[in-house]
Amino acid sequence: MTLQKTKYSIVITTFDRRFQSHLIPLLQDIHNQNISPPNEIIVMINGPHRSDFNQEYRKQVLSCLSGYENAYPTMFPNFQSLAKLWNRGILTAQHDMVLVLNDDLRIEPEFFDKLDQEINSNSRTFRINGSFSHYVAFKPEMMEVGFFDERLLGIGEEDGDFAWRFYKKYGREIPSVNIPYIDNIQSDIADPGFSKGIRNYSKFNREFILNAKYKKSMFGHKSMFDYKVTQQLEDLPQYPYEAFYRAFIKDL
Repeated sequence: MTLQKTKYSIVITTFDRRFQSHLIPLLQDIHNQNISPPNEIIVMINGPHRSDFNQEYRKQVLSCLSGYENAYPTMFPNFQSLAKLWNRGILTAQHDMVLVLNDDLRIEPEFFDKLDQEINSNSRTFRINGSFSHYVAFKPEMMEVGFFDERLLGIGEEDGDFAWRFYKKYGREIPSVNIPYIDNIQSDIADPGFSKGIRNYSKFNREFILNAKYKKSMFGHKSMFDYKVTQQLEDLPQYPYEAFYRAFIKDL
């Protein structure tokens, strides 16, 4: 008897400056899975900070995605945090297991066979090769831990913050699964409109995490941070009605 595979969605975050060089090749890599019907792909298209949305890009990316079955774009006219893009993508996905990808990746077809094995072995959130550039989010855990903190208005620190709260909730680190056949290019192409801190990550996010949300403490926990910290700024509820939706949508 053939075991039925666990269905999962794919979420990709992207923006105009990575369209030709990154998004198009990544979509083709995913298309090369040759799975019928294909996994749904939720593409979160970020807008620029301090400039107008490129209308030619808008036309091109919509035209590109229309050529892929089960591809669904969500477009933001103005710049939004990576935390918000991840949250909204995960919430939009119809399956509880969600593969979240940055756009600066290249993937070989064999990757998806290995991923299927991991997803079918257990329902859980896990990083791939120790990175949040590619990870699997399990919706029930996202709801229990709390979604990525959207007060991090730029890019960076959202993964470390979530990992710290994950440990606080479950008393264990987010597992990491080694899966070859995926290459993290780590592109330096970034939106020029926001102030940078380390590399292309937001200075605002770094300062919010280090100076407002957490503080050093020998009694704290380290997780993905550089040193042990305790939380000093309370987390606010995000998407509190999602549980209601999941409980009662069948009664609609």
